[in-house]
Amino acid sequence: MVLAILESCKQVLKDSQDVKINYSRIPYLANKICEKILNGILVPEEFKKSPLHPKFEDEGAVNWIFIIDSLNFCFFDPNNKRHWTVTWKNEIYTGYFGLCAAINKAIEVSLKGINLTDMKICKNLTKEQFYEILLGDDGTTLPLLEERYLCLQQSAEVLLKKYNGDFKNCIVKANQSAQKLLEIISANFPYFRDESIYNNEKVLIYKRAQILIADIWSSFGGTSLGTFHDIDSITMFADYRVPQVLLYYEVLEYSKKLKDKLINGTLLLHGHPEEVEIRAASIVAVDFIVFEIKQLLVKSNSTKICNSIMVDTYLWGFRRENAAMLENTPYHKTLNIFY
Repeated sequence: MVLAILESCKQVLKDSQDVKINYSRIPYLANKICEKILNGILVPEEFKKSPLHPKFEDEGAVNWIFIIDSLNFCFFDPNNKRHWTVTWKNEIYTGYFGLCAAINKAIEVSLKGINLTDMKICKNLTKEQFYEILLGDDGTTLPLLEERYLCLQQSAEVLLKKYNGDFKNCIVKANQSAQKLLEIISANFPYFRDESIYNNEKVLIYKRAQILIADIWSSFGGTSLGTFHDIDSITMFADYRVPQVLLYYEVLEYSKKLKDKLINGTLLLHGHPEEVEIRAASIVAVDFIVFEIKQLLVKSNSTKICNSIMVDTYLWGFRRENAAMLENTPYHKTLNIFY
């Protein structure tokens, strides 16, 4: 059964009270992103551009991606006090890239080379060892540290029991279908099962499960273990920052009530109607942007591809590169393990 993420999000938009899509702004953003694709700046293999990501296409890379995405959630400080930073090879990293740096340090440099691509080692890792791995440069820690440890333990345990300790076997079982792999992930790993209830109807988001599939696809360049015949069925990854960029470009519009909440730093609960509306609208908006870009590529007689993964990658990167410019554009925050 195909997980109807896009359809459930479209249903939310029909009743949305505080978040709307301004469809008239989509062509502008689509043109901007299309130029990046046509000029070869935005490519399917974006994942490999980071020096922190695996450069080899092997089983170790697959397990590395799986472990990273098992821990890849909630990097903001709810108290707005200090940034969590990790220094590796004389570079300072924050957020998701800080997580990558911390895991790489554990594997290659510090803590006697704890190989976190080995599920037996992950399963036997003590809480104290895990906390030390994720300790920031100045002693800061990430939020939801206990939850991250449980995610790591569950990831390792399920892979060892059902898949011989190797996420590659999940991919093989999916038979080159992104949707089948999505079903395998959501069925076996509860912390990837990102669902909410809106107007008494289930809404499927599955941000982290989808980004896991997307990272494998991009890392392998859509070949070998990264071959998925239905990769375009993957939606964008509804997090904090991509909606912020969509709001900046006026593709998303928030009610005054919601904007005031975000400006005041009010945390939204996971599953709260406003939070669901932001995430659902982001998924639907990016789907429209992708459709528009594909039309532009056809008009340009280009054979280059575009999907929601690539658009999400661009928007997420845009925020990181223009953090100061977007400082006055509010974004929602919620403490949860799903994004």
